[in-house]
Amino acid sequence: MFKMSDDKSIYYFKSLRSVLKKSPETVTLLEGLSNQMSFDFNLIGFNSKILLGSENKFSYSFELSNNGVVYGTLNSTNNHGKFLAEYLMLLVNKELEKKRIGNEVLGLYREINMIYDFSEKISEIIDEKSIAKMALSEASQIIGSTHGLFLIYDPNKDKVVELSSFGENPKQKNFINNQNKILKEIIKKGTSTIVTKERIEQNPALSHLKALMHAPLKVKHKTLGMVILGHNKEKEFTAAELKLLTTIALQSAVAIESANLYQKGLQEAKEREEAIKVIHEASQKFVPNEFIKSLGKNKLTEVALGDLVEKDVTVMFMDIRGFTTLSEGLNPKDNFLFINSFNKRMGPIIRKNEGFIMQYLGDGFMALFPNGSQNALRASVEMLAELKEFNRERVGKNRLPIKIGIGMQNGNLIMGITGDIERLDAAIISDTVNTASRIEGLSKHFGASILLTGSCVENLTHPEEFDFRYLGPVKVKGKQKPIAIYECINGDNSNLLKHKLDTLNTFDKGMELYFKKEFAMAAVTFQKIVKLNRNDHTSKLLLNRAAHLITQEIGDDWIGVESITVK
Repeated sequence: MFKMSDDKSIYYFKSLRSVLKKSPETVTLLEGLSNQMSFDFNLIGFNSKILLGSENKFSYSFELSNNGVVYGTLNSTNNHGKFLAEYLMLLVNKELEKKRIGNEVLGLYREINMIYDFSEKISEIIDEKSIAKMALSEASQIIGSTHGLFLIYDPNKDKVVELSSFGENPKQKNFINNQNKILKEIIKKGTSTIVTKERIEQNPALSHLKALMHAPLKVKHKTLGMVILGHNKEKEFTAAELKLLTTIALQSAVAIESANLYQKGLQEAKEREEAIKVIHEASQKFVPNEFIKSLGKNKLTEVALGDLVEKDVTVMFMDIRGFTTLSEGLNPKDNFLFINSFNKRMGPIIRKNEGFIMQYLGDGFMALFPNGSQNALRASVEMLAELKEFNRERVGKNRLPIKIGIGMQNGNLIMGITGDIERLDAAIISDTVNTASRIEGLSKHFGASILLTGSCVENLTHPEEFDFRYLGPVKVKGKQKPIAIYECINGDNSNLLKHKLDTLNTFDKGMELYFKKEFAMAAVTFQKIVKLNRNDHTSKLLLNRAAHLITQEIGDDWIGVESITVK
């Protein structure tokens, strides 16, 4: 006879007692049948306690059993007690079936709830190791186990590697390396298995375990790895437990695949971002970033045809004097290297003073200063100081020194994107640009290094930083209205600067006489200045102009405006 454990005995005893308690009609029926058939009976539980009837002497005993398990006895005075025993058996089996179905439903509910909770937790994790750790933790809580191992196959290395584990294993360090071939074969099969006791005993690497099962990490049609659970004591893993492990493994595989896709997406996004950054950094060398920001954009990729903005800026033109003659003595490569070496010195000065070079013009460039003339004039003086150092190096290499001329104008202009859908270009459109270009041309005519308009002078925030000589109003080519011109002398070499500062009052006196039409006295005044330093080309020009006007008939409407036709 099957020997029941105490827990199981109590379970069956409760099942028998439950039938009697739940259905008083059953007790009435049993007693009624026994009266009609003229016999007495009693019902004894597995613990020899009387559940029904009295303690009399009975001739017949009938076991209440199922599949070799006894959970009570019915005693009767004659053989008719057999019918009561069979009836009770039917009722008890129905009660057991109800309990079995209830337990299965409860188990399914717990399993579904577990899967749902596990899905929620694992969906928030985006790296493989954390997924593996979470999967083993959940599996060990639901399925009794002392050991766990989460393995993944790395196709790049053709090797099985551990992502997470738990439980003491004296051979843990070398287990995966020594068993790699076998593990790869198991992963390749992609099946869930409860390993037999015989197979465990045949593998020395598993000597620390008495029970073992594993499930594949499968997603779509590929197996990523497997999850292994083990126990170091005698235990029989059930099919239900294997099913749970398989479910955990499948969800883990999906999570790992999603994590890999997410990481891949992040990497691709990072690479795209890096590529865009490289393109942006390269493109802003062709289209100044300051220009793009002036349009209210952050990147060149954000601008579109027709984007424009109107701004008040100072426009500067710089030109290398005598470049044509200078370049004739150079081959194209040396010519190119010369321009690059010059621009490398001047570009940083423009940026340092909050300006940017809008366009390189071969032997010069055009720069914009959004914050006004103060920055533009500071940059001009610093450029002439840097030019002196550049020329010292050139002379040291037996090369001719160079000169530059700078002209600037302040005013409104339109900055925007022009072109067509296939070809865009950054452009500025304004009379301010044309005027600045003309002023730079006048710097050669006047023999000055830096010329600026009256509008620029008025825009200066700290005019006391500089020294000026007023050169009068001029009418440049293409303009109807005269423009007041000033020479900034601070960029001249030390000897010429000292000379101009020492004679500044004399120069102003000469200009005053000139505008009063006292040309003879003006010529004498400028002559005094030129005698002191013949490199004062501006004073020399004004001397010649005053001397010329002495012999000319000047009308009453003459106001000293000089028409300049040079560009």
